[in-house]
Amino acid sequence: MVKNTNKILLLVTWLILRNFQSTQLAAQEVPDVAGDGRSPHSSKSTPTTYFLIVGKGKVADPTKQQERGKVAVSRVADAVRDSRPGIVVDAIAESVMTKEQYLREGAREKVTGAIFKERLEQLAATVTPEDTVVIYTHSHGRKNGFEESQPLGGIVMDLPVRQPKHRGTLLWDEYVDLLLKIPAKNVAVLTMSCFSGGLVEYLNSPQVKDQWKDRREKEGRTLIILTSQNKDLPSGPIVKDGEVINPFTYAVAKALSGEADGFNLLGGNPKKSRKKDGKLAVGEMIDFVLHTTENTVSEVPRRGNNAKPKLTGSFDRGDVLSFGVKAPADDPETKKTAQQDAATDADKPRR
Repeated sequence: MVKNTNKILLLVTWLILRNFQSTQLAAQEVPDVAGDGRSPHSSKSTPTTYFLIVGKGKVADPTKQQERGKVAVSRVADAVRDSRPGIVVDAIAESVMTKEQYLREGAREKVTGAIFKERLEQLAATVTPEDTVVIYTHSHGRKNGFEESQPLGGIVMDLPVRQPKHRGTLLWDEYVDLLLKIPAKNVAVLTMSCFSGGLVEYLNSPQVKDQWKDRREKEGRTLIILTSQNKDLPSGPIVKDGEVINPFTYAVAKALSGEADGFNLLGGNPKKSRKKDGKLAVGEMIDFVLHTTENTVSEVPRRGNNAKPKLTGSFDRGDVLSFGVKAPADDPETKKTAQQDAATDADKPRR
């Protein structure tokens, strides 16, 4: 009887050990249901938003005008940093200097076509298909003089003395080639310069449009191009809140700082804003920037607003841009609405 009891105990012990070993093995061999080498419980890396903010002035410009270019870069960069800590911001602006200082000191430019192209190439090599890229440029623009290579001109990124070819202009076709190589999910290009609508005209030309027109439908990727002016007019500053500023820069900074959140147009006119939710939809950003750029009234008549901003791209207006805006709790109107909602909810029966 004792021998039989011992055999039973040994059998039970063996079964327990075998079951334990099987459980351990199963825990180690988690199937790769994601199909990309990750276990179903592994965390996906968070998408990153990259802002490239570039300002280029000319030493031939009055120093006050050059300073405005630096302020514009700071204004846009600050709007981004204040709203979204931790986002990658690469902001560079040309130094302020007179022509005499430049010639006497042999000053080195902080912004050149080569530097700008290098930044764009770095983005193309760094970003992933889940990331977002926003590019804001503040510079001079040229619309003619390059008929053989690019009849629509481009943006000035070099001093003519350094790059006599095209008088220091980065032509639209060169710029577009670099932009279309960026593999990000969302690419938004915000261009402030005279005659900047030439970028939109070039992108919409038949030979170029086929490269991106179905990007949203076929690839699930967004391309947004906004310019401060059409292809024929200079993009002049206005006076707003006592400050000389380009209306496009004013609109972009406001949009990125949170004011585009909930923005709503009805028949071309602003409607009472929807409740802010801390998210920024493509349609909200586009409507806010276009409407604010064109309709902000200058406080000085001689600096009237002549802006005719342009838009093109492949996007869905309902898509939410990954960088969002300020938290709704930071907005006084949102706080007021939340308090009103809470007071109303207090009278409701609880379930």
